[in-house]
Amino acid sequence: MRILVLGSGGREHAIYLKLKSEAGNQRVFQLPGNGGTDPQDKLDGTLNDFTSIARQIRALKIDLVFVGPEQPLAEGISEYLQKETGVAVFGPDQRAAQLEGSKVFAYQFMKKAGIPTAKSIVIENLPEGLAAIEKHSLPIVLKVDGLAAGKGVSIHRDRASAKEKLIEIFEQRIFGQAGNRVLLCEFLSGTEASLFALCNGSEAIFLPVARDYKTVFENGEGPNTGGMGSYTPGDHLTPAQIAFAHQTIVKPALQEFSYVGILYVGLMVHSSRADDISVIEFNCRLGDPETQCVMPYLAGDLTPYLLWACGRNNPIPKVAEEGFYRVPVKAGASLNVVLAAKGYPGDYEKDIPLKLPQKMPGDVHIVHAGTARIAEGQFVSKGGRILNIVATGNDTNDCRQKVYAFIEQLKTNNDFSRLHYRKDIGL
Repeated sequence: MRILVLGSGGREHAIYLKLKSEAGNQRVFQLPGNGGTDPQDKLDGTLNDFTSIARQIRALKIDLVFVGPEQPLAEGISEYLQKETGVAVFGPDQRAAQLEGSKVFAYQFMKKAGIPTAKSIVIENLPEGLAAIEKHSLPIVLKVDGLAAGKGVSIHRDRASAKEKLIEIFEQRIFGQAGNRVLLCEFLSGTEASLFALCNGSEAIFLPVARDYKTVFENGEGPNTGGMGSYTPGDHLTPAQIAFAHQTIVKPALQEFSYVGILYVGLMVHSSRADDISVIEFNCRLGDPETQCVMPYLAGDLTPYLLWACGRNNPIPKVAEEGFYRVPVKAGASLNVVLAAKGYPGDYEKDIPLKLPQKMPGDVHIVHAGTARIAEGQFVSKGGRILNIVATGNDTNDCRQKVYAFIEQLKTNNDFSRLHYRKDIGL
């Protein structure tokens, strides 16, 4: 099996590492990859050049393509590559990808399908939004309609800051066309959980539940980021709640879109009651940074599930629960802490030198995100989220100890005054 992973972030590097470790795969390539990608596996190109990608797929005789990020999915890369190359592509088509590509589209679908979610108002312009804020109860949640790299959601506990944000969106155009429309939503309280449904167009099988940490600082403080850490298994969803989500949320999406790929359901868990959950958002791909801890927690290979989703392989190993199926997992837990550039998600420094050990301690590994390779063991930062430190262990606390002990080791050879990480992941 020859596989191409599209993307350059931590999510895609975690997928690349997982697939590369599986004995049945002859070669795994990554385009464009990052500093952690083996140079012999790294392909040149950009994710918006579909023609070049198709040409390389044919030249390298690729069997399966895994599309990591949301932008090319929203632009229709899955159907383009299938048409041009006949290759199996893991990822939804353009219409289904609008569940993430447009918050308004997703809200309208949920409203039509009767899926529990926050009450929302679609805002088309600034005067309309300012008037709505005056009437809306606090706190107020604002979500820009289009893709915004995980930074398009803001929570406001006073009307003044909500109005300032709308001015930034509509007048200062901080999100560009992604901010042409805004969802003004009611605030949902509870515990967040990430549910990943692996779909083949008509059926779904669930990956482990994970928990991620969105705010840049401890205790839920500071602006939202793309995610500062994660762990699995999350204890935030009971089997009864997963069964409810399967029946009430995932099945309607399968029926509406013949969905192929990962349907990520961001949930707010209000209580332990099976039906007391609400959808915060849909994503059309695996989560980042949840993927980094989910991959090493899987008990077997990932490749058979990808082929199953693409209609190329059946049956697959699965564990029957009451009302749904899940992928087999290992005993214990997995945890991921993100090392970011200081200042992220705002302005941050790039080209920070990084020196990484060539020999890793047991049960700990590094997943690269915003990095570039300079030499063996030497890298520089190229993004806001730079590295993911991932550990497996007996339980979440065991993983925490391993990750934070390794970070302390990194401090001996790296300038951590230029880096930032949360110290409460897993607590």
